[in-house]
Amino acid sequence: METISFIDEVNIKIKAGDGGNGISSFRREKYISRGGPDGGNGGHGGDIYFKATSALNTLITFKRKRLFKAENGKNGGTNNKTGKNGKNLIIEVPLGTEIIINNKKITDLFFNDQIYKIEEGGRGGRGNSTFKSSKNKAPTLHESGEKRDWVSLTLNLKVLADVGLLGYPNVGKSTFLSVISNAKPKIANYPFTTLIPKLGVIDYKGYSYVVTDLPGLIEGASENKGMGKEFLKHLSRTKIILHILDASFENKKERYENLRKELKKYSKELFLKEEIIAINKVDLIKKEEEEEILELFKDKKIFFISTLKKEGLNDLLIYLGQKINLIKKEEEEKILEKLEEDDYKLISLKIKDNFENEKFEIVKGENQWEISGKFPEYWAQRIPIDTHENFLRLLMKFKKNGIIKKLIKMGVKENDLVTVKNSSLIFEFKSNMF
Repeated sequence: METISFIDEVNIKIKAGDGGNGISSFRREKYISRGGPDGGNGGHGGDIYFKATSALNTLITFKRKRLFKAENGKNGGTNNKTGKNGKNLIIEVPLGTEIIINNKKITDLFFNDQIYKIEEGGRGGRGNSTFKSSKNKAPTLHESGEKRDWVSLTLNLKVLADVGLLGYPNVGKSTFLSVISNAKPKIANYPFTTLIPKLGVIDYKGYSYVVTDLPGLIEGASENKGMGKEFLKHLSRTKIILHILDASFENKKERYENLRKELKKYSKELFLKEEIIAINKVDLIKKEEEEEILELFKDKKIFFISTLKKEGLNDLLIYLGQKINLIKKEEEEKILEKLEEDDYKLISLKIKDNFENEKFEIVKGENQWEISGKFPEYWAQRIPIDTHENFLRLLMKFKKNGIIKKLIKMGVKENDLVTVKNSSLIFEFKSNMF
């Protein structure tokens, strides 16, 4: 049994690997006067995957590390050598993790070993040997590898724990957790000793599950009194509610019903979640009083326990383990059915290079023009203008897309400088280039 720290939401940044550059090169061997092009292609950048694992129960691993980057592809070499592909990066997260980008949920990771490709690495640039043809036997054409940007995303843990402890302050929830696990929650004789959730991992009689001790709930919690909605949000992330009542209180049924009302006000789903009742501190009452309690809650599953004297815990922990296993099995069956209907296990946010239909903008300055848009920015990065052939290839792409026509229509003049946003491309406009 052990304790683990609590983190249920983190913001991180990821970056797939950039593609390696293709190169322009020609064979140079003794006694061969006219060697052909032998520039190799660049390797692909590494992809980024998320993998759900039952080995994790919290996002604590992301507390110190927030930046994740896959390996870049290597540049191509001479003798038609293709650069090595960058290594993929697999990021492990707990079961029940949501991936959110720009406030939009991308996916849920539900079951053990589920894999989700979140970002695809950049393609390697082509070397000049790729461009060889019957019409151009000595091309100097080559490409840079695709670049990838940093992507900001949020990981949100939907399933906090298997069992959530519900009850008024000071009913013994923290003591219960400290007894059944190695968790060390703060324990004292005043309300709200628990300010943040504590997680305890239970490994008992062949059953393994996670129990969370949450701040004590009070009337009006659904209106955000006390720990309020934050508490209810955490509780809704558990599979089973263990409602702990103090055996020494006279108004047990009333207190029970009051908290049940708060659950219903907050969420019907939370209200209908499976619930087990544990009557704590039974060492303070007589045996006949137990019979009265059973009558009060005759339609509920009840366990009598004493966390102080460690009585009644064996049957409760085994029962919880059995229920958790059953719920997990049912959930996994539903998930597998859904995966068969919607094949979203592997989805990529990869960048495409066919932006012909994307809009572009041209802004006029003093003897200078700036072009912006996905199409021109992408190709200005992909085609380095370090050879005349590459420069002409880039201009032909701009011409085909209507960029040159719009420049002329807007009044571009000879020797005006033309730049492309987010790139190092800059050239002087010459009418005889077309």
